[in-house]
Amino acid sequence: MKDLIIKALDEAFALLEKQVPQTKNVTKYKCISGDNVKDIVKFMAENNIPDSAWFDTDENDKACLCYEMNVQTTDKEKLAFKKRRFNNAVWSFVYKALTQNGYKRTGFNSYLLKEFDDTTVYDMYMAKDFDRLCKYYSLSFIKN
Repeated sequence: MKDLIIKALDEAFALLEKQVPQTKNVTKYKCISGDNVKDIVKFMAENNIPDSAWFDTDENDKACLCYEMNVQTTDKEKLAFKKRRFNNAVWSFVYKALTQNGYKRTGFNSYLLKEFDDTTVYDMYMAKDFDRLCKYYSLSFIKN
């Protein structure tokens, strides 16, 4: 069981790594004043504001030109994405690996999950705590 789970988790992790967003769209605000409004085209050119910009107000109700900009995601955002998606991403890999190798899905008392309250599947995988992962998945699968 352990080897099957490790292989499934490795495959799921490789796929998830490819899905991690490398960029994101953020809205930029560039406030304008009376002098700038007179020559808005010049103001936009000087501030590298694209033609797709729109008018809006900032948190202080000042008039602004707004536009979308594509920026790199941070390492923190990438990690949050992986942690958020990992458990669901690996489930189908583990399910397929185990059921194709003589295991069947079984119900269990959810109280048994209490033992795993201090961690996540992602954290166990990254720590290479495969014995604990095996115990976690053995709650849901038994050998036919």
